[in-house]
Amino acid sequence: MKHILLLVLALGLGACNNLEGTFKAKQDLVFKTKKSIFSRKYVSVKVPQKNYSAVFDFTKFGNLQIDLSGISKTIKINLPKDLDVNDSNDEFFIQGSTVKQIYDFDGRISSEVTRGDSRRERESCSYTRYENRCRRVCHVNDRGRRVCRNHCSREPVTVYGHRDVEFYYSTKNTTMRLKVLEPSTSESVGLFQGNNVSTHRVVTYESMCR
Repeated sequence: MKHILLLVLALGLGACNNLEGTFKAKQDLVFKTKKSIFSRKYVSVKVPQKNYSAVFDFTKFGNLQIDLSGISKTIKINLPKDLDVNDSNDEFFIQGSTVKQIYDFDGRISSEVTRGDSRRERESCSYTRYENRCRRVCHVNDRGRRVCRNHCSREPVTVYGHRDVEFYYSTKNTTMRLKVLEPSTSESVGLFQGNNVSTHRVVTYESMCR
Protein backbone atom coordinates (compact mmCIF):
# COMPACT_ATOMS: atom_id res chain seq x y z
CA MET A 1 0.00 0.00 0.00
CA LYS A 2 1.33 3.41 -0.91
CA HIS A 3 1.64 5.87 1.97
CA ILE A 4 1.12 9.61 1.50
CA LEU A 5 3.98 11.03 3.54
CA LEU A 6 5.66 14.39 3.90
CA LEU A 7 9.26 13.57 3.03
CA VAL A 8 9.51 10.86 5.65
CA LEU A 9 12.80 9.31 4.60
CA ALA A 10 14.84 10.71 7.48
CA LEU A 11 14.11 8.18 10.23
CA GLY A 12 13.83 5.14 8.02
CA LEU A 13 17.11 5.86 6.30
CA GLY A 14 19.07 6.86 9.36
CA ALA A 15 21.07 3.65 9.18
CA CYS A 16 22.33 4.12 5.64
CA ASN A 17 22.76 7.95 5.81
CA ASN A 18 23.31 8.55 2.11
CA LEU A 19 22.59 7.07 -1.28
CA GLU A 20 24.83 7.60 -4.27
CA GLY A 21 23.62 7.37 -7.84
CA THR A 22 22.43 9.47 -10.77
CA PHE A 23 19.86 12.20 -11.23
CA LYS A 24 18.29 12.88 -14.63
CA ALA A 25 16.73 16.32 -15.08
CA LYS A 26 14.33 15.90 -18.01
CA GLN A 27 13.91 19.67 -18.22
CA ASP A 28 15.36 22.74 -16.51
CA LEU A 29 14.40 22.52 -12.82
CA VAL A 30 14.45 24.91 -9.85
CA PHE A 31 14.73 23.77 -6.23
CA LYS A 32 14.61 25.83 -3.04
CA THR A 33 17.22 25.74 -0.28
CA LYS A 34 18.09 27.84 2.75
CA LYS A 35 20.46 30.72 2.07
CA SER A 36 22.64 29.60 4.99
CA ILE A 37 22.43 27.21 7.95
CA PHE A 38 20.84 29.70 10.35
CA SER A 39 18.96 31.76 7.78
CA ARG A 40 15.17 31.66 7.36
CA LYS A 41 15.45 32.90 3.79
CA TYR A 42 15.33 30.53 0.83
CA VAL A 43 17.15 30.88 -2.46
CA SER A 44 16.62 29.16 -5.80
CA VAL A 45 18.98 26.49 -7.12
CA LYS A 46 18.75 26.07 -10.89
CA VAL A 47 19.34 22.56 -12.23
CA PRO A 48 19.65 22.58 -16.05
CA GLN A 49 18.39 19.66 -18.13
CA LYS A 50 21.07 16.93 -18.15
CA ASN A 51 22.31 13.85 -16.27
CA TYR A 52 24.15 14.28 -12.94
CA SER A 53 26.08 12.20 -10.46
CA ALA A 54 24.10 12.62 -7.25
CA VAL A 55 24.31 12.04 -3.51
CA PHE A 56 21.19 12.11 -1.35
CA ASP A 57 22.38 12.47 2.25
CA PHE A 58 20.02 11.94 5.21
CA THR A 59 21.66 13.73 8.14
CA LYS A 60 21.33 13.02 11.85
CA PHE A 61 19.61 16.41 12.22
CA GLY A 62 16.62 15.26 10.18
CA ASN A 63 17.56 16.99 6.93
CA LEU A 64 17.85 15.80 3.36
CA GLN A 65 20.88 17.20 1.50
CA ILE A 66 21.13 16.77 -2.26
CA ASP A 67 24.48 17.25 -4.00
CA LEU A 68 24.57 17.22 -7.80
CA SER A 69 27.76 17.19 -9.84
CA GLY A 70 28.44 20.61 -11.37
CA ILE A 71 25.92 22.37 -9.09
CA SER A 72 27.83 24.37 -6.48
CA LYS A 73 24.91 24.87 -4.07
CA THR A 74 23.72 21.98 -1.89
CA ILE A 75 19.95 21.59 -1.81
CA LYS A 76 18.86 21.24 1.84
CA ILE A 77 15.35 20.20 2.85
CA ASN A 78 14.09 20.07 6.45
CA LEU A 79 12.34 16.80 7.24
CA PRO A 80 9.44 16.26 9.69
CA LYS A 81 10.68 14.59 12.88
CA ASP A 82 7.55 12.58 13.69
CA LEU A 83 7.24 10.59 10.47
CA ASP A 84 8.86 7.38 9.34
CA VAL A 85 9.16 5.02 6.39
CA ASN A 86 10.17 1.36 6.25
CA ASP A 87 13.40 1.23 4.27
CA SER A 88 13.08 -2.54 3.81
CA ASN A 89 10.27 -2.15 1.27
CA ASP A 90 8.05 0.89 0.97
CA GLU A 91 6.57 3.49 -1.35
CA PHE A 92 6.10 7.12 -0.44
CA PHE A 93 4.73 10.37 -1.78
CA ILE A 94 6.21 13.77 -0.93
CA GLN A 95 3.97 16.79 -1.22
CA GLY A 96 6.33 19.52 -2.36
CA SER A 97 4.30 22.44 -1.00
CA THR A 98 4.81 21.16 2.56
CA VAL A 99 8.60 21.29 2.23
CA LYS A 100 8.84 24.58 0.29
CA GLN A 101 9.49 22.88 -3.05
CA ILE A 102 7.87 23.49 -6.45
CA TYR A 103 7.61 19.80 -7.28
CA ASP A 104 6.08 16.71 -5.72
CA PHE A 105 8.14 13.55 -5.28
CA ASP A 106 7.16 9.92 -5.73
CA GLY A 107 9.54 7.23 -4.52
CA ARG A 108 10.15 3.62 -3.80
CA ILE A 109 12.77 2.16 -1.47
CA SER A 110 13.83 -1.41 -0.79
CA SER A 111 16.64 -3.23 1.00
CA GLU A 112 18.21 -6.65 0.59
CA VAL A 113 20.27 -8.23 3.36
CA THR A 114 22.76 -11.01 2.68
CA ARG A 115 24.69 -13.07 5.23
CA GLY A 116 28.25 -14.22 4.73
CA ASP A 117 29.83 -17.48 5.91
CA SER A 118 30.46 -18.01 9.62
CA ARG A 119 34.07 -17.54 10.72
CA ARG A 120 36.02 -18.36 13.89
CA GLU A 121 39.12 -16.39 14.91
CA ARG A 122 41.26 -15.63 17.92
CA GLU A 123 41.60 -11.92 18.63
CA SER A 124 43.20 -9.62 21.15
CA CYS A 125 41.03 -8.10 23.87
CA SER A 126 41.16 -6.23 27.14
CA TYR A 127 39.09 -5.82 30.28
CA THR A 128 39.20 -3.83 33.50
CA ARG A 129 39.54 -5.26 36.97
CA TYR A 130 39.96 -3.55 40.34
CA GLU A 131 42.95 -4.24 42.58
CA ASN A 132 43.98 -2.99 46.01
CA ARG A 133 46.84 -0.54 45.69
CA CYS A 134 48.61 0.92 48.73
CA ARG A 135 51.02 3.80 49.09
CA ARG A 136 52.76 5.29 52.07
CA VAL A 137 51.62 8.79 53.01
CA CYS A 138 53.67 10.92 55.40
CA HIS A 139 53.14 14.29 57.06
CA VAL A 140 54.48 16.35 59.96
CA ASN A 141 52.07 16.67 62.90
CA ASP A 142 51.58 19.58 65.32
CA ARG A 143 54.45 18.33 67.54
CA GLY A 144 56.86 18.40 64.62
CA ARG A 145 57.01 14.66 64.30
CA ARG A 146 56.94 12.94 60.92
CA VAL A 147 54.05 10.50 60.88
CA CYS A 148 53.59 7.89 58.12
CA ARG A 149 50.80 5.45 57.39
CA ASN A 150 49.65 3.24 54.52
CA HIS A 151 46.74 4.48 52.41
CA CYS A 152 44.96 1.76 50.37
CA SER A 153 42.23 1.97 47.73
CA ARG A 154 40.77 -0.12 44.90
CA GLU A 155 41.98 1.14 41.55
CA PRO A 156 41.09 0.08 37.98
CA VAL A 157 43.71 -1.93 36.08
CA THR A 158 43.51 -2.75 32.35
CA VAL A 159 44.32 -6.39 31.57
CA TYR A 160 45.20 -7.48 28.03
CA GLY A 161 44.56 -10.96 26.65
CA HIS A 162 42.97 -13.02 23.87
CA ARG A 163 39.57 -14.59 23.18
CA ASP A 164 37.91 -16.84 20.60
CA VAL A 165 35.11 -15.31 18.53
CA GLU A 166 32.61 -16.63 15.99
CA PHE A 167 30.98 -14.15 13.60
CA TYR A 168 29.66 -13.45 10.14
CA TYR A 169 29.37 -10.33 7.98
CA SER A 170 25.91 -8.96 7.15
CA THR A 171 25.62 -6.78 4.05
CA LYS A 172 22.64 -4.49 3.44
CA ASN A 173 22.02 -3.03 -0.02
CA THR A 174 19.42 -0.23 0.03
CA THR A 175 18.14 1.11 -3.30
CA MET A 176 15.86 4.07 -3.95
CA ARG A 177 14.04 5.45 -6.97
CA LEU A 178 12.69 8.99 -6.61
CA LYS A 179 10.64 10.73 -9.29
CA VAL A 180 10.29 14.52 -9.44
CA LEU A 181 6.74 15.35 -10.51
CA GLU A 182 5.02 18.42 -11.91
CA PRO A 183 2.15 18.92 -9.41
CA SER A 184 -0.47 20.06 -11.93
CA THR A 185 0.03 17.14 -14.36
CA SER A 186 1.96 14.50 -12.31
CA GLU A 187 4.39 14.38 -15.23
CA SER A 188 7.84 13.06 -14.31
CA VAL A 189 10.38 15.85 -14.87
CA GLY A 190 13.32 14.29 -13.00
CA LEU A 191 14.52 10.92 -11.71
CA PHE A 192 17.00 9.92 -9.01
CA GLN A 193 18.24 6.34 -8.79
CA GLY A 194 20.80 5.37 -6.16
CA ASN A 195 21.86 2.90 -3.54
CA ASN A 196 23.84 2.45 -0.34
CA VAL A 197 25.79 -0.67 0.64
CA SER A 198 26.79 -1.18 4.28
CA THR A 199 28.50 -4.14 5.94
CA HIS A 200 28.85 -4.91 9.64
CA ARG A 201 30.14 -7.81 11.72
CA VAL A 202 27.65 -9.87 13.73
CA VAL A 203 29.25 -11.78 16.64
CA THR A 204 27.50 -15.04 17.52
CA TYR A 205 29.96 -16.29 20.18
CA GLU A 206 32.91 -14.99 22.15
CA SER A 207 34.90 -16.64 24.93
CA MET A 208 36.18 -14.93 28.04
CA CYS A 209 39.10 -12.58 27.63
CA ARG A 210 42.13 -14.09 29.35
